[in-house]
Amino acid sequence: MSRFAIAHASIDVASVAIGAALVITAAVVAWLLRRRPPATAAAPPPPLPRPPSRPPAVALARTRRRVTGAGLEVATVGMVCPTCRTEYAGMLYCQRDARRLVAADEMLAGRSTGGMCPRCGRAFEPGLRRCPHDGAELVPPSAYRATRPADPAPTGVLAKVCPVCRHRYDLSARFCGKDGHDLVVVN
Repeated sequence: MSRFAIAHASIDVASVAIGAALVITAAVVAWLLRRRPPATAAAPPPPLPRPPSRPPAVALARTRRRVTGAGLEVATVGMVCPTCRTEYAGMLYCQRDARRLVAADEMLAGRSTGGMCPRCGRAFEPGLRRCPHDGAELVPPSAYRATRPADPAPTGVLAKVCPVCRHRYDLSARFCGKDGHDLVVVN
């Protein structure tokens, strides 16, 4: 056998191996395509939830009555922020200071209010001396409110959104009432 014949035979073996690999690859691709369910037209994304037509005012829950030790009848409503004393219904956190809300009955029992951070405006449980977010020394809520301007009234413009739960809030809110995160302005 000549050198030319040996080289020609090895080329034939290589081309047969490459051809066989291509045929096997094509068969596998065809089998996979047959197994896949037929492609349907891309469904349009679900519509975004529409914002409510009016701003989420501080909703009042069903009023319960409680008689205090002095014999006074006091109306207690849903959940209350222990720091700013704002009443909320359907929320877990205060929209002004991100403090976890407590039942109105607990507020009448005289629980301590804890402290507020003068830098970030968050409220914290009693026992903390410094803000875990920025390290500022916490002050009593009355001292914090005395050094700050009054909270703005609701504007009726839903211009802030929670980056976590995507719930919309009034422009005057600072924190999400559902999970306590900082709100961002919607552009």
